[in-house]
Amino acid sequence: MYTKILLIFIILILSAFFYLHTMNPGSLTYTVSAASIYEMPPTMLLFVGFFAGVVIAVLNSLLVDARRAWLEMQSRKEKKLLAQADENYRKGTELLVKGETAGARELIEKALKAKPSETGMIISLSETYMRENRPSEAVKVLEGGFLGNSSSIGILNSLARCAADSGDIMRATKALEEVVKLDPRNLYALRRLRDFRVKESLWSDAADLQKKIVDSEKDETSRKKEKRLLTGLLFESASRACSDGKLSDALIKLKEVLRNDDAFMPAHVLLGDVLARQGNILNAIKVWEKARVKFPKSEALMLRLEDIYISESAPERILEKYKKEIHANPTDYNLRLLLARLYLRLEMVDNAIEELEAMANEGVEGYYHSVLLGEAYLRRKQSGKAAHLFQKALGMDREFSPAFACSSCSASAQAWAPRCPSCGEWNSLAMKGSPPPARVSSAQRKLF
Repeated sequence: MYTKILLIFIILILSAFFYLHTMNPGSLTYTVSAASIYEMPPTMLLFVGFFAGVVIAVLNSLLVDARRAWLEMQSRKEKKLLAQADENYRKGTELLVKGETAGARELIEKALKAKPSETGMIISLSETYMRENRPSEAVKVLEGGFLGNSSSIGILNSLARCAADSGDIMRATKALEEVVKLDPRNLYALRRLRDFRVKESLWSDAADLQKKIVDSEKDETSRKKEKRLLTGLLFESASRACSDGKLSDALIKLKEVLRNDDAFMPAHVLLGDVLARQGNILNAIKVWEKARVKFPKSEALMLRLEDIYISESAPERILEKYKKEIHANPTDYNLRLLLARLYLRLEMVDNAIEELEAMANEGVEGYYHSVLLGEAYLRRKQSGKAAHLFQKALGMDREFSPAFACSSCSASAQAWAPRCPSCGEWNSLAMKGSPPPARVSSAQRKLF
């Protein structure tokens, strides 16, 4: 149809030229230069100009059509290559699932040549090396891929994992920091960074990251767990400041701990320790006395009060406190054991024997009871050999510190600590042989 219309249009144009030529038979002289003078009918000049325009238009159309044909051919070729790349990638991932890493790598590499910036292919290629326990090669693949995908969070996360598996924690940390720059609320990167900081005992940095995690966590249940963990990290940061002699910083951090969770008993213990180290003995005692009311099952607080009263040459005050609390709770056998221990520390051996024998008559038995009674008999030169064997077998020192056990993993500890040395949970140690203390807040989540 288009050809017919064009043919009719050409016939009409030629007819018009023929008509004009017959109606204007005259000629005109055209001077191009002094040596170039031409004479021709004006209609002929018009025809030549029109014909030249048609030729140019046709040539232009041919060039446009040729260019379009070339681009379409290139596009079909590219689509074919991309389709083949997708097919190779699909087959490669299937082999990867089957564990055929070498074959998978070959196919994924072919696919990656066609799509060099494809994030999924780069990550899958690195995974083939990870499956073969070759994390350093995986890191190289990911670093090369990151050069062309500098905003790819997926590549950065994979790079952090592979670098960590290869032992390059510094590179893993750098990758995760890049993720946080690109996405400040990325929980995966924040948690991994926090865990690295914890393993390095960089408690202050870990706490700062944990604050971001708490702010970014949308699920309320998970948010509460993260907030409890924040309490533990803040406490460790305060404890480190105290160990480093930065007592003022430790006080500031402890106040933040207690604002976050006032039921976190270790913070009350450490607060008294810091005040005592500053020479503020009266306030330290007030802190522990107040905390003892809040945590009546915390033997650690009683031991702190016992030590400070003895150091201040006021043993009668702690004796009075023991007796008063035992009178109010006569079935608290741990408290009675600690009283017997105090009697021994003060060389009130007869009082210790009386208390311990009374407990034995009530059916209270246990290794710590036996050790204390054995030591009391030793000091009275009664059954010395047996008591000595008890003492030697248990490896107890002359202070007779009570053993503690974790309410979470049941691991034993020879002294109270804010955090279980075995499972890493905070506020979980209770005096061994007694029911775990009634804890106001749940145990902190394990880090590792």
